[in-house]
Amino acid sequence: MKTKRLAAALLSAVLLFTAFGGSGYAEESASARTPEQILAGMTTEEKVAQMLMPEFKYYTDEKGQRHDLTEMRPEIEAILKRHGFAGVIFFSYNMADTEKAVRLVDAMQTANASQAGRPQLLTAIDQEGGAVVRIGHGVQMPGNMAIGATGDPAAAEQAGRLIGEELKAIGLNYDTAPVLDVNSNPANPIIGLRSFSDDPELVAGMGVAMMQGLQETGTVSAVKHFPGHGDTATDSHTGLPRVEKSLDELRDFELVPFQTCIDAGAEVVMTAHIQFPLIEKKTAVSVKTGEKISLPATLSKTILTDLLRGEMGFDGVITSDSMQMDAIAKHFDPLVAAQTAIDAGVNILLMPVDTRTPKGLAALEQYIHDVAELVDKGKIPVEKVDDSVLRILRLKEKHGLLEPYDSGDLESRVKNALETVGSAEHHRIEAELAARAVTLVKNAKGLLPLRIGKEKTLILVPYDSEVQSAVYAAETLQSEGKLSRSASIRAVSYSGFSKAELDDVKHLIVVSATYGMNEIDPWTKDGAYSLLVDKLIDAVHEAGGDVTIVSAQLPYDASRYDKADAVVLTWFAKGMTSDPRTAEGAPTSYGVNLPAALMQILSRDGVFPGKLPVNVPQLDEDGHFTDQTEYLRAA
Repeated sequence: MKTKRLAAALLSAVLLFTAFGGSGYAEESASARTPEQILAGMTTEEKVAQMLMPEFKYYTDEKGQRHDLTEMRPEIEAILKRHGFAGVIFFSYNMADTEKAVRLVDAMQTANASQAGRPQLLTAIDQEGGAVVRIGHGVQMPGNMAIGATGDPAAAEQAGRLIGEELKAIGLNYDTAPVLDVNSNPANPIIGLRSFSDDPELVAGMGVAMMQGLQETGTVSAVKHFPGHGDTATDSHTGLPRVEKSLDELRDFELVPFQTCIDAGAEVVMTAHIQFPLIEKKTAVSVKTGEKISLPATLSKTILTDLLRGEMGFDGVITSDSMQMDAIAKHFDPLVAAQTAIDAGVNILLMPVDTRTPKGLAALEQYIHDVAELVDKGKIPVEKVDDSVLRILRLKEKHGLLEPYDSGDLESRVKNALETVGSAEHHRIEAELAARAVTLVKNAKGLLPLRIGKEKTLILVPYDSEVQSAVYAAETLQSEGKLSRSASIRAVSYSGFSKAELDDVKHLIVVSATYGMNEIDPWTKDGAYSLLVDKLIDAVHEAGGDVTIVSAQLPYDASRYDKADAVVLTWFAKGMTSDPRTAEGAPTSYGVNLPAALMQILSRDGVFPGKLPVNVPQLDEDGHFTDQTEYLRAA
């Protein structure tokens, strides 16, 4: 009850402050002044707020129930009127419905603009493509490793441009993409398919092309996660990763894509919450464990100021990754983390506190006050704050965000968004990119593409939604005359499979969706399904049939099924919850990769143009990686 009273009091104060003024912003339009002039008129709290990018994923109703925030709420509006933030980052909870998303973004910009002279918000989102997308009805895109498999930077540029066009239609102007991490560790639990490759040069070429594709649409591109998250075995959302590499090793590998993008005009770099003890020698005592830990990159002046700014010459905006991730939040007091990050060189603190509840909204107010107090007391150098705010304002000036915000014809904007986001043309291009990524790594006796007559073909998929993907692929081919209408093709999920399904099967296609290395090890609970696949391969072979494995998620399971006749990689396993051919308006985002692979396998003239962008290690008898390579990355 005490917390609720505090939240209510703070929100009342917000409304009172908004009504009676008190801002240091000048009354005239920000566009009439230089960033330096705007900075000179700001109070300390205004400077601190301009360095924050909170999220408002949820709201809590009067009964204490939490809901997705899809429409503006009074308590959110009040905070946006009270504080001029660097921006707001949106998530899938905000973006499920395109029309509501346009109106929500507009409402937040309008609330922010209630204070005369205040710069517009950076309206941000994680829209990488593939596994990380937030817009409910937009194109899913094949994902970065699939784009890497095309071997063509123009494909990366096209993907970035399509993503940027959809963001712009909604009113979003900032994308935390592309991922520049080099996925050199196959056991990486968080990057994986989000990386273009395990080759730094390929990542650099694809990364700079995607960044430029986003920039062509006027979208700010925040490249990430500096100085590299590809060689980690810990997820920084749930732990604090540690990479034992020297600076010279980073220069030769992880830093290559970042330097390429910096040289090509990167505007924002996002930091990684990772320890590099051979580079950053300073330590801190974890508030969680009491042990000494190395300062992670987000809090390291050596990595951000000396390396990124000094040696690599980056002169744009440095943003942290979410300050709520366990790698930071469980080891550092929030104010200590803020103080250390700002001193290290961070300009924007992303998601500084959890805003899901009234208590969280009150905590955001308190956080701004407390950080400002640290600045006023000299514990955070005001020069660091001024430098950060000036960089943010210059970025906004470049993108026209010092101009007064104008909703314009909102209904026309909604109409345009509904026509643009997830349009048929965008889905067509998305499917073309996925088809270009389909990669064949094994094809014993030229089995693929299958030459299907009336014999029985069974497609076994992990999830029910992928049954729809298989049906879609087969029926599309039949409608195009690339597959006989008399072909006997059945798709079934693992949960619906019975031994009788194998009766008279000539061609068995098994989709393997591996999300972590524990699923490759056949002796773990998660890897038990791979033993089933082994038995299915044996059974079909004994009956005179053939087996094709489709590796539909992480590619490292390709070496697991050496008894299969053919192995195809398609990079992303998401299925279809409904048939996009019959959806009214833009369908919900769906995965194009699996249908693309199945179309090449089933089509009488199928092709497999993809080039393997990573090395696939051999496995030992226990399903563990060895130092040998089963399938070599394409040269």
